[in-house]
Amino acid sequence: MKAVILAGGFGTRLRPISSTRPKPMVPVLGKPNLQYILESLEKAGDIDEIILSVHYMRGEIREFIDEKMADYPKDIRFVNDPMPLETGGALKNVEKYVDDDFLVIYGDVFTNFDYGELIKAHEQNDGLITVAVTKVYNPEKYGVVQTDDDGKVIHFEEKPHRPPTNLVNAGIYIVNKKVLQDIPEGKEVYFEREVLPKFVSEGKVYAYKMPREYYWVDLGTPEDLFYAHQIAMDEIAKDNGYFVIKEGAEVPEDVEIEGPVYIDEGAKIGHGVKIKSYTYIGPNSIVEDKAYFKRAILVGSNIIKGEAEIKDSILGEGVVIGKRVILKENAVVGDYAKIRDDLVIYGAKVLPWKKVEEYEAYIKIKLDPTKVRPGEYPDHCPLGLPECIYKKFKSIAGEKPPCDECMENQWLF
Repeated sequence: MKAVILAGGFGTRLRPISSTRPKPMVPVLGKPNLQYILESLEKAGDIDEIILSVHYMRGEIREFIDEKMADYPKDIRFVNDPMPLETGGALKNVEKYVDDDFLVIYGDVFTNFDYGELIKAHEQNDGLITVAVTKVYNPEKYGVVQTDDDGKVIHFEEKPHRPPTNLVNAGIYIVNKKVLQDIPEGKEVYFEREVLPKFVSEGKVYAYKMPREYYWVDLGTPEDLFYAHQIAMDEIAKDNGYFVIKEGAEVPEDVEIEGPVYIDEGAKIGHGVKIKSYTYIGPNSIVEDKAYFKRAILVGSNIIKGEAEIKDSILGEGVVIGKRVILKENAVVGDYAKIRDDLVIYGAKVLPWKKVEEYEAYIKIKLDPTKVRPGEYPDHCPLGLPECIYKKFKSIAGEKPPCDECMENQWLF
């Protein structure tokens, strides 16, 4: 059986981390998600060939396969999408390379699921599609699945406003080649919105519920990337204790560590540093004295200068953080950006290679309507933000502090 990995997406919601790497190459604990998928497929005895459907930054993926996965025991075939084709169009583009039944995996799925279980489930039903499903806390972001007692999918809806259940499409399928016949070639077609509902209405789709011992994360947003790291560190903690210090890392005795924490190889940590729970410090990173981390992700080769505070934030590769910088509230910094000394940045998305030299940060602010009346703007920020930042906001917004809606997905240019 062939396995198709859909690896051509842009990863828009993951920017700026995905601005400089394709979405399947976004790393979890220093290892690209694509590598996790390939390692799982290596254990699936029914899979004899992997087909990589690629488009955006496909050269990065090919270079990774050639250099890091050269000893991979199964054949890997690249199929280039000539244009963005979405999930259905990308499957149509690999039609001539697949057998009657084939496995489909979305490249942004982070999981330890045993794909062999889905293959066996498909062999035991008479459907054309068998979809892996899992339970989540917030099903509104996903395709919601309803089944009957026999596991047949009786209703499927993509991102409903009022989900009838918390059982969702996990982005892993067994698909029969007949499903591809009616998909037009060279067209953007959404498998979840246009193809799957059609076969659900015909009674040809079955669901397989992933057992609870398997974890599953859709790496769609920075918050999802945090969650994936949390799960990965929890899994490691079960066997290796609450912190991991890889070979070649330098960690003085006066460093305070509160796990789970993962310090990768070649990292150099200064004196008096505090590293709190769910922090990953990537390979070859340099952390100077008295820095502070909590729930921080450093992809690697980062430089964190003295007394900087990184909390609930993601740093891409090669980021330089100045002295006494405070970075928090889900800030995401693109590769090789530099933040000047003494700046305070909350919740900003910093573009790759950006040099931040003044208070330009956009911050999501939720104002209390009982304290801020229409037409009246307080002199001091109701949330207690530093006065210098608040004044900057007021000048940008024409004396009106930015609201939650207008600041959504804004960039720090």
